[in-house]
Amino acid sequence: MDNIFLFDEKKLTEATIFFLLQSDKHSINILKLMKLLYLSERKSFEMFHTPMIGDSLVSMNKGPVLSMTLDRIKHGSRKKTYWDKFISDRANNNIALKQDVTIQSDDDLLELSDNDITVLKQIWFEFGNKSQWELVDYTHDYCPEWRNPGSTMYPIEYKDLFKALGFSEELSKEIIEQLESQAYINQSVQMVNNH
Repeated sequence: MDNIFLFDEKKLTEATIFFLLQSDKHSINILKLMKLLYLSERKSFEMFHTPMIGDSLVSMNKGPVLSMTLDRIKHGSRKKTYWDKFISDRANNNIALKQDVTIQSDDDLLELSDNDITVLKQIWFEFGNKSQWELVDYTHDYCPEWRNPGSTMYPIEYKDLFKALGFSEELSKEIIEQLESQAYINQSVQMVNNH
């Protein structure tokens, strides 16, 4: 399934802001952020059977990541986006909140649902004190949907994630059908808005 119509850049931005607000000097290592965001997406599926960000999941040599998120951080965007209002360009493998951002707490993150905030708080509580390398090791050891791709990358299929989370085949099928329906609706809305 193509996640381009599930991906929510505003939620990605606000989830990133959440982690930046928790971090020293409102700055975070990119690899650590990528692991925290992946674990958040995974936990959202585990707890609520729905994605938070809606990104494509992929296996890379340093563990599982959110594909479009990684592209956004590494390569930026040709047009100004919601992300650009709040997040500084990467420097020394870190990103940070822009200096003029007025967001002070998760109460200001209006794109995120209460469930999203619950997930983010739980992930930060469990993993916020870990280094990026501890998180790489953790995702290698405790995310069985990840497989080492060597120097390439492999997509992580939802069915493999759901199996790793212990979901029944019936529940997995139901969630995938809901995701496909949502992607179709989002695609239709986008087509209407573009005309």
